Amino acid sequence: MKILLASVVFLMALQASALGGIETDIPPANRVILTTGAWTPSAEETQKALIAIQSFLERPTSGDQRSRDEIKHIIENTKRYRVQFVGLIRQKRIVVWCNFFPTPRTGEKDEFENWKHAVIDVNDGWYWFWQIDYDMASGKCMHFWVNGVA
Repeated sequence: MKILLASVVFLMALQASALGGIETDIPPANRVILTTGAWTPSAEETQKALIAIQSFLERPTSGDQRSRDEIKHIIENTKRYRVQFVGLIRQKRIVVWCNFFPTPRTGEKDEFENWKHAVIDVNDGWYWFWQIDYDMASGKCMHFWVNGVA
């Protein structure tokens, strides 16, 4: 019985790792910690944020259809994102603000060449541009926001 249970746990872990996600699909070269916030998160803190974000995307707290559609598109495109991390204090909470936006397509000019130095702020772009806060104290995500469609 113990061997069977261990095999099932191993297979579940293997399946989860094969699925990938935000924390594994966005390579380190497509991540940056900006020092423009109230504090500067560490690489370990940003990794915890990505893991919490993956969990949030797999089990979103919002039940409306639009959010579910946006999250579906985000999950389908995790390998095509870059992310900026900024340490902020919101409503007396220490958070890592995570700003996601697309990598350039092969052969295309990068519209955001300065992304490793300045916050990318776009008003539309739908699921290609989205943000979320990771609360350091609770380890949970909040303030999920997807840009509108132009």
